[in-house]
Amino acid sequence: MKKIVVLALAALVSLSAFAQKTTVKGVVLDSLTRVGEPAAILQFYRLPDLEKAVAFTTTDEEGNFSHSFTLEGDYVLVFDNLGRQVQRRYFTVPADTDVVDLGEILAQDSAEMLKAGQVTAMRPLVKMEVDKMTYNVEDDVDSKTSTVLDMLRKVPMVSVDGQDNISVNGSSSFQVYVDGKPNQMMSQNASTIFKMMPASTVKNIEVVTNPGVKYDAEGVGGVLNITTNKEVTGGVSAADGFYGTVTAMGSTRGGGAGVSASLQKGKLSASINANAMYNVSKGTTSDMERTQDSGFSTSTHTTSDMTMPMAMVNGSVSYEIDTLNLVSATVGVMHFGMKNSSGITNTIFTTPGADPFGYTGTTESVNNRTSLSLGADYQHLWADAPGRSLVLSYQFNGAPSVNNSLNTFNGSSIAGFDLTDRKSLGNTGSFDHTFQADFTTPLGSALTLNTGAKYIYRHNSSDQTDYLWNGSTFVENPASSLQYDFYNRIGAAYTELDAKLGNWGLKAGVRYEHTWQSYNSTAMTNPFSVNYGNLVPSASIQWSPTLTQNIGISYNMRISRPGISYLNPYVDTSDPTARSYGNSDLDTEKGHNLSLVYNFYSPKVMVSATLRQSYTGNGISAYSFYDDNNILNTTYGNIVSNSSTGLNAFLMVTPGSTTRLTLNGGVSYNYLSSDVLNQKNSGWSYNVMAGVQQTLPADFRISANLLLMGDRVNLQGYSSGMRAGILGITKTFLDDRLSLSLNGILPLMKGLEMNMTSYTQGNGFTSTSSSVIPMRAITFQISWTFGKQGNYSTKKARRSIENESQLNSSTTAESMSSIMGM
Repeated sequence: MKKIVVLALAALVSLSAFAQKTTVKGVVLDSLTRVGEPAAILQFYRLPDLEKAVAFTTTDEEGNFSHSFTLEGDYVLVFDNLGRQVQRRYFTVPADTDVVDLGEILAQDSAEMLKAGQVTAMRPLVKMEVDKMTYNVEDDVDSKTSTVLDMLRKVPMVSVDGQDNISVNGSSSFQVYVDGKPNQMMSQNASTIFKMMPASTVKNIEVVTNPGVKYDAEGVGGVLNITTNKEVTGGVSAADGFYGTVTAMGSTRGGGAGVSASLQKGKLSASINANAMYNVSKGTTSDMERTQDSGFSTSTHTTSDMTMPMAMVNGSVSYEIDTLNLVSATVGVMHFGMKNSSGITNTIFTTPGADPFGYTGTTESVNNRTSLSLGADYQHLWADAPGRSLVLSYQFNGAPSVNNSLNTFNGSSIAGFDLTDRKSLGNTGSFDHTFQADFTTPLGSALTLNTGAKYIYRHNSSDQTDYLWNGSTFVENPASSLQYDFYNRIGAAYTELDAKLGNWGLKAGVRYEHTWQSYNSTAMTNPFSVNYGNLVPSASIQWSPTLTQNIGISYNMRISRPGISYLNPYVDTSDPTARSYGNSDLDTEKGHNLSLVYNFYSPKVMVSATLRQSYTGNGISAYSFYDDNNILNTTYGNIVSNSSTGLNAFLMVTPGSTTRLTLNGGVSYNYLSSDVLNQKNSGWSYNVMAGVQQTLPADFRISANLLLMGDRVNLQGYSSGMRAGILGITKTFLDDRLSLSLNGILPLMKGLEMNMTSYTQGNGFTSTSSSVIPMRAITFQISWTFGKQGNYSTKKARRSIENESQLNSSTTAESMSSIMGM
């Protein structure tokens, strides 16, 4: 009898294993804009039981959803989100049917809430995954009047200190991508450009903490991917049309204007985004005291005024040849400048109690940088193999720049200090060509293979000529002038396997990069060249114990090649008491990162926490020392061992359809040591950004944020933290086509100014400095949306130059299902 029961049970199990699976799919769209509803929770009930849901699922970023059923019968789908009318869709799962398509489910505003003067529920600001987070900038009311740098203070895993230095995943070494493509100009000048770039030009900011092997190995902290507002409404084209937005803004620190537009005509899609900004920063002051162990000391007071213009234009066009072939192209032009006027007073004491002597001086500097990027992609899909794709890509980047300065001094030359007036004229350039191929194919229902190859050819050049005043004219000084050429050639290949096994997700891969570098300059008798390889592994495991939470652990190794600003041996002599120069002997920095991630999501509460451990054994760091002439020398070296343990957390609470509370912050302990300098330092640091956003009757929206940041340690000292408050209000008119926004930022420090201090203790000297930075500002912005609003966007290839984030809709749906435990 027992054997019969066992055999019967085995037969049932066997039959259930081969039971017919029916996939129910559809899309949830806003009834007015036809925009997809992301992260909407859908419940399925099997009739006649309407008390207990038999399944849950969520929509992806474009509103798509799908779920598989094994039992035939009658069902009802229920969509019940805050601020929306309840929608029910009845359907039947018949026998021997693979797919049931429910079509479009149109989400409408709740009539009761509209009567009360309220609007629809606020969309989630953050999409959470084990290896990355996406911050939805366009749905943040503060984006109307803020810069990208301001928004980065809110983004999980990112911190920005009082001097606008950016850290990603606890590291200042990271790469910046724009629409999935690496951008060298932004990577090298991230803080300066983001400070001038309007947040209204950005759709979302993606923080890739575990980039995986598809991305370049460059960037110890990870990748910041900036998605611009090219996709006006998202989704697949439903109708031809033209749509755009014009904005203008002004503030106590500058102003700007911009326009974005998209066009859909049959199989042709095109978009353009153009912006210009002009920022002014006046009245920055700093005081510095440097004292050697011998008693020799200098006291420096500096005042400076700065203007920064910026203009950028991005365009894209795509043409769908047929359902299996797509070609697309992008173009981007950016220009930003910086003009600085400063005055300096320097007092010198040779010994304690001795009579001081010194000098005054002025500095006028002009920096203008322009970048051009061109890209083209071809994508091919296979009709008989869903999920298989091949993408071929090419990208060109060019970034010439001009760097000129003039230094004048009032005082007689002092022994060891040259007070001759001087000027420097410099031209630099960076040009690269990138070729890439990416292939993706499913290996069964649960396994996907990603593989590809890439080649980069990059040329950096500089022509820096210095001049000294001889009493009547400026004469070239060959001893301090420098011309150089620096070539980088990088070949890479990667392979990655991605598996989804029930509630588990596994991803593992390896990337190999080989680098050939050569350098030649007028300062060198013999040019040098070097080549080396780096094997970069990456792996992650994800488990979804329930429908609304996941836990994951990931490991990756990242590298950071020293840029030309670190390698350039040119000696900056603009300060008679100091010298700064690069080090052409620097090695590639290698970092190891281990992260444990927990994510929880519900319609009212979103929680994300990341516990991370990072270690870099040969970190590149600036360090300073005095020479025999009492001149302070600053250069770079692979001299730092850095261990960092940190906890980052993000919390968003939506108690009602019109209120959003957010808390973003982190705490870390850092230990730094250098055997070369025989120094070590350690300490805690923290950052907190707390905010509330409230929608009021008559389409008013207010936002208030509080920013707190503690001290930051480095190898030779520390820099102070900051406190600031931000308040904004937005009013929309004419069905949200006209928008008016007002925003203010106020440092909550002494004198309501940004007061920053730092302390450095080097070998044989100590240095303290304090700066007052004008940060108070009031900004006003007006925007107008025009044209026919269709449901269209410029189509892009599934993979482009290092574009892991540009996923097709089916891949995105699988990702969201994995996150939510479906």
